[in-house]
Amino acid sequence: MVKKYPIIVMTLTAMILPLILHSQKDQIPLEQILEQASERHLIKIGMITGSKPAKLKFGTYSTENRKGVSQNEGNEVSQPLFSFDLKNNKGDSAKIEASGKQETSNSSEGIDGSNDISIYITTSLDEEDLWVLLVNRPEKDADLSLKSIFLTNGEEEIVFKNVIGTPMGKSENTAPKGIEAFMDDYPIGAMQYYSGGSFSYKKFIWISEKTETQTQLVLAAVFSSLLEVGDYFQDYGITD
Repeated sequence: MVKKYPIIVMTLTAMILPLILHSQKDQIPLEQILEQASERHLIKIGMITGSKPAKLKFGTYSTENRKGVSQNEGNEVSQPLFSFDLKNNKGDSAKIEASGKQETSNSSEGIDGSNDISIYITTSLDEEDLWVLLVNRPEKDADLSLKSIFLTNGEEEIVFKNVIGTPMGKSENTAPKGIEAFMDDYPIGAMQYYSGGSFSYKKFIWISEKTETQTQLVLAAVFSSLLEVGDYFQDYGITD
């Protein structure tokens, strides 16, 4: 009797290998140090509405106490845009509060001014460590620019760089896209907001477990905030 095991193994290999290669291509390239020190977490996004931030969950993190825009009257409008709490499974939490400022013009078009957003992040781990994320949100149908994103606590700064993977098809638009975060030139996290191919809507986050818990929590809050500012990157992206 002829053994069929080698044939079965070859058949399974032929079926599984393309899936393995696909899983490698649908991911943005990461710094090796970051990839070894983190796990890829799928971002689960709840219903997106204009009234308040969507519910987010990735890895051990989830958002709570979500609030939306609060309107104020006056020629110069400075208003809360959104706020939420981000918690992990250890009971640690971050509080995120975003505000925007727009100046009213005298034209019949109404409000005409800047789209600068200030996002303040504090945590239960170190309540005196205040991180401020400054973002300029462009007009509709325009991508966010890394040049307009600034993140600091007054002593340290976290910077971002664009990361683009291998196109899934003939068009460059099928390439996975994301950003990688660095502190003192050391990679501490990444967010993939576009996956290309058939599952382009899938988004992922990596956070280095080699960094302090405070930094991990802050970075998780920052990525969550950028998702809200970028309208969850349904139609937009991030440019240099």
